[in-house]
Amino acid sequence: MHEIDATGGNEDRGADKGAPGGRPHPAPGGVSGGAVWLLRPEGGLDRPDHPVFMGARQVGRERPGAAVIVDLSRVREITAEGVRGLLRCARTLSEAGGRLLLAGASDDMARLLRTVLVDDTIRMYATVAAAVAARGGAAARADTSARDTSAGDASVQDASVRDGGPTAVPEVIRLRRETVDLRARLRSHPLIAQAQGVLWERYRLPAEETAFTLLKRSSQTHNVKLRTLAAALLRVERPAPGSPLWFPERNRGEAPALPFLPDARPGQVHRSTVVKGVLNRAMEVVGSDIGDLQLADPAGLRMEQHHGLGREFIDYFSHVGDGETACSMAAARGRPVVSDIATDRVFSDTAREIILATGSRTAHSIPMTGASREVVGVFSVHVPKARHSLTDAETAILLDLATRAGLWLEWHERTVVLDALEDLHRRALAAAREAAPRRPSLGNPPGGYPSES
Repeated sequence: MHEIDATGGNEDRGADKGAPGGRPHPAPGGVSGGAVWLLRPEGGLDRPDHPVFMGARQVGRERPGAAVIVDLSRVREITAEGVRGLLRCARTLSEAGGRLLLAGASDDMARLLRTVLVDDTIRMYATVAAAVAARGGAAARADTSARDTSAGDASVQDASVRDGGPTAVPEVIRLRRETVDLRARLRSHPLIAQAQGVLWERYRLPAEETAFTLLKRSSQTHNVKLRTLAAALLRVERPAPGSPLWFPERNRGEAPALPFLPDARPGQVHRSTVVKGVLNRAMEVVGSDIGDLQLADPAGLRMEQHHGLGREFIDYFSHVGDGETACSMAAARGRPVVSDIATDRVFSDTAREIILATGSRTAHSIPMTGASREVVGVFSVHVPKARHSLTDAETAILLDLATRAGLWLEWHERTVVLDALEDLHRRALAAAREAAPRRPSLGNPPGGYPSES
């Protein structure tokens, strides 16, 4: 095995130069014939001209068929530039019949790299010795190609487990899911409970349980999610005291057309059917089977529809705030955003890891805008190919789809959801009248509605 100095310098410091640390020298356990080269970077892999990348590419050009082991034991961090550099090195070596092997990464770095480096030309090992042994075993078998190192990988996987790498992953995922579930409960339950309390106080209902029953009935009658109805109750200006109608002067507009759902009646179709149709059509246009659709609420974007995504993705991105993801960026800008999942800085390491685990390498996020010019939601289509681009025809179809969907979703929010609120108002007034003679006099709560209102 030969070692190349990868702590500094430039491409001229290669295997045949006399700079200190630059000249290759045999190492114990190396494969005879100079088939394996070792690079030991230090600090961070954070720039495209890092010596480790230049050295690996030089080996690929000058030593066809050679393998390069990058010892990551002294690397503190790997940035997006580092990921790109490793992938570029892997491609260069693969084209020359060689292979890039990574060894000695810390647990956190290894977990990230196992997700990010989905290129099958890169392999990871717990230690340099394990990588050398695996490469040596493959090289010694004349009946095995340079790409087939399955026997070597098995021994390395065993060593990695003993070192405590992959065994920590399930525990991390379990804790992350518990945290996400708790956040979801903390977001939804107080919202519904607050709406329940407002309804009880406003109409002087006999019990808060009555308020919940009314919310649930109006939600079911108009096929509006309970959380959506509760949020609208808290957001929309309260009805005027003494008015039998919440929205006495409202003009109920006609539902916009839905050409992507030719068999549906725009004024009668459920919102869940529309958002599912939007996402299915978007994935069909792009030729993908992975996608999600999020709707806007006061706190950001809320997951409404998804396809081809695992539980961890759905839980983690069930609700995102401003500036956390490419979809939130698309919502803030009001225009499409194309994201390279492995390199874009908008993603946190955890978010990047979860998205890449779905097989996504590029995400096309398209905002949906209503007649008011406000963004009502975003749909994202995920593609496994890095730096995937859309044709002009695909872009035009998706933009038209986003416009049609945005118009209808805004109409639904301003029509069907308000219908549900109006229904809730009538039910609450009736419940208040029925309970008034039996309820002990506690005085009118602030802003309460008399039984005849």
